[in-house]
Amino acid sequence: MIRRLLSSTNALCAAVLCSPRSTAFVIVSRAHNARYASKNILPLDRPPDPSSFSSTIEDKVSGTSYVQQQAMLLRNWMRDKRSIVCITGAGLSTESGIPDYRGNNGSYFRGHKPIIHHEFMSSPTHRKRYWARSLVGYSPFATAQPNLGHEALAKLETMGYIGVELEDCTDFELLGASCTGQLSGAYGDTSAVPRKISIITQNVDTLHSKAGVQHCLHLHGRGDLVRCMNCGHSRARKDYHEELIEWNHEWLNENAPGANGGASSTGDKKADLRPDGDAELGQRVSYDELILPSCSRCGQTNDEVHSQGDLQPFFKTDVVFFGDSVPKHRFGISNAAVDAADGVLCIGTSLAVHSAFRLAKRAIENDTPVAILNVGQTRVEKEGLDSRLVTKLESPIGETLNELVNMLGREE
Repeated sequence: MIRRLLSSTNALCAAVLCSPRSTAFVIVSRAHNARYASKNILPLDRPPDPSSFSSTIEDKVSGTSYVQQQAMLLRNWMRDKRSIVCITGAGLSTESGIPDYRGNNGSYFRGHKPIIHHEFMSSPTHRKRYWARSLVGYSPFATAQPNLGHEALAKLETMGYIGVELEDCTDFELLGASCTGQLSGAYGDTSAVPRKISIITQNVDTLHSKAGVQHCLHLHGRGDLVRCMNCGHSRARKDYHEELIEWNHEWLNENAPGANGGASSTGDKKADLRPDGDAELGQRVSYDELILPSCSRCGQTNDEVHSQGDLQPFFKTDVVFFGDSVPKHRFGISNAAVDAADGVLCIGTSLAVHSAFRLAKRAIENDTPVAILNVGQTRVEKEGLDSRLVTKLESPIGETLNELVNMLGREE
């Protein structure tokens, strides 16, 4: 009798904790988020505005601009290196209109809190909220075009100045059997593991691929793909969005007309856009009636989903949410690329997130020189890593990399 009572009590407690509407769920969720942030994300000072570093200010002695001077410093750093791998972050894509997290006008300084992995996986309400907001926020994210920085890096790859060869990929091939589309510049490439890596990007915007980079490791995944959390089936995000719109016309017209191609209900789209393709819809929007299409590969039809609502399995964007871990095959490949490099160039990243910081730290522990092109403080400086191996440059990224390419072109 007592055992049955305890069992029932435990089951009730578990149900309460798992309910996204319960106070207990909120408390547990917030505690989990706080633990994750304190362990994996280091708070950094707000950086200056990149536009404050003018390319028109000339040094009276040399006759060069500040940007040209920074490009020359970077050129000098590269001079004795033959195998450079780049690590890029959100600061590279701000010139394409995609906001960053920790820049001068980053979303964190405007109160943005990205969705956490366990929230998405455990709560149908959080999933509906995420997908509804994405229908508005993802369009400008998906239509963004490469900027001078992306194009310069593609040219550096073509010219042979960046890129490392990976020798033994056997273990990664076994780990990466399901990593379709994440390991190269081409959409849908099914080759399990590349033999060369030029860029390890934290960005999920695929702008490196659009710029023509051939050997890019998408460390945190790709925002243009969605994946079934049951069978692993991957499909284009734009197709999933079209299906979402088809099943939710009435809800979208009432709550998010911007998703149907009408005027946005969010006001200033630029101000409301998030780095992950999210957008603010307002505090009073209810997501209960939103229908999320399920995976037809798992045997469920849309008719079943339409009639029953929150059926599993469900789709998630094929990216690493906050609170999740980088897949083992990508973790291993990124380590191997850093180990094969004689120089690591970090661009547009504060390295605040552990998955990127550990790569810079690994390079320094290997006595490999690291250059950082980023406006504002980085985790490398904050944690006091060996400054003898670190070259820090603060300059507008697109202009500086473009000037670097021009310098190298004149030398050839």
